Amino acid sequence: MKKRLNRRIMKKWLGMLLAGVTVSSALCACVSEKTPVSTTQESGTQNSGVQASGKEHVTLRFLSYASEYEEAEKVVLDAYHAKNPNVTVNIEYITDKSKDYLTKTDVMLMGGEPIDIIMTPSPKDYSVRAESNSYLPLDSFFEAEGTNIEDEFNVVYKVNDQVYGIPAEMKYAIVFINKDMLDEAGLPVPPLDWTWDDYREYAVKMTKGEGADKIYGSYFHTFSDMVLYGVSSAKKGSKIFNEDGSLTFNNPEFAKFMQFRYELENEDKASVPLADMKALNMNYTDQFFNGKTAMLPMMTYMLNLMVNEKYEHNFETTFARIPLWEKEDEHYTPVAATLFCIAKTTEHPQEAFDFLKFWCTEGVEIKGMTIANQKGVDKFECAERMVGDGAEHVDMEALNAVLNDEKWVDSYEEYIPVYQSEIESILMEESDKYLLGSQSLEDMVNNLMKRGNAVIAENQK
Repeated sequence: MKKRLNRRIMKKWLGMLLAGVTVSSALCACVSEKTPVSTTQESGTQNSGVQASGKEHVTLRFLSYASEYEEAEKVVLDAYHAKNPNVTVNIEYITDKSKDYLTKTDVMLMGGEPIDIIMTPSPKDYSVRAESNSYLPLDSFFEAEGTNIEDEFNVVYKVNDQVYGIPAEMKYAIVFINKDMLDEAGLPVPPLDWTWDDYREYAVKMTKGEGADKIYGSYFHTFSDMVLYGVSSAKKGSKIFNEDGSLTFNNPEFAKFMQFRYELENEDKASVPLADMKALNMNYTDQFFNGKTAMLPMMTYMLNLMVNEKYEHNFETTFARIPLWEKEDEHYTPVAATLFCIAKTTEHPQEAFDFLKFWCTEGVEIKGMTIANQKGVDKFECAERMVGDGAEHVDMEALNAVLNDEKWVDSYEEYIPVYQSEIESILMEESDKYLLGSQSLEDMVNNLMKRGNAVIAENQK
């Protein structure tokens, strides 16, 4: 089910596009019949030739897996084409699964197939492909404009001290809370300095019922982030590696959180147990929107689902930041992003970069489905566009407080080795064993350090 577009935003941009069409039509009427002019066809392609402006027409090929956003992305393309009549950007949705997308595009790039714009679903996937020279470095393009990427964007990922992509569709970790359940339990909306101890108290108080009718106070999904909150609450940057490249699994906060989660699931019985998630193949969105869990730590992309007909619900959602260990701790906020890159096989690198900049700035605003990465952009205004017509079921005041937290600190990987995915797989194997009761906390930590360090040593040969 596709998300309904925010009517106010769409009206604004469609109005601008109509104005652009009127101006373009007037200009075309003044052009001699002998002047060759390209026309946009329904397929999105244009005739080859030279534009009335004298610029050669260029067609860019953009490969995507985000087919659920096709309607909104067409509006972004229309806006770009109105500003840049000598360029046509064709988006090809080659799959709707990011893993399949990476496999397909890797093969296409190895075969030398011409591609201009390519997307990467996570920093670790980006790092591997940047290391293998699948993407063009972007530093020289920024330098030609007299700037650098740090001047324009909040979050920047570098590989070997070079930039290979622009993070644009930002996701931030926050806690989604069923406010009806919160009110029923007599609990206030959590303050910005709430702690994991507070989270546990809230989860226990909002848990009720038995068997199939049980409502849990908490739900931690099967993503790797959900076993790393102890580390991300205590330090900035990578959750898996310390600044010196050593593994964080020996950090006391890692074991402390894993024990916290084990006790919450298996002793307090106030968080959905991992065994149930796996046995029933649970979907976190269904659990939350069907009212089966009260609190869900998740990335902000879930705000889009507030207006998705598939997840229609009748309760209000409020929000909190990811808890701290101590009230006076730094407010580190885990960040994730989709990165947009220029493929090494592009035949139009400058035009690809110009479009990339538009897509990652104005395009994010037009699309209205993610939080922008531009400096100076208000995260809450982006969230308002995401929520759109679903604001009646959203505690906008609490959302604003969380997203505009004065102590907010972006926390993201600044060190992403090519073997990070391998270590994450080991992390999930060993942490699952502990949460399922088949190994001790001490054995989990020891096994993680032993297996993880073996991967590091193998890659340093």
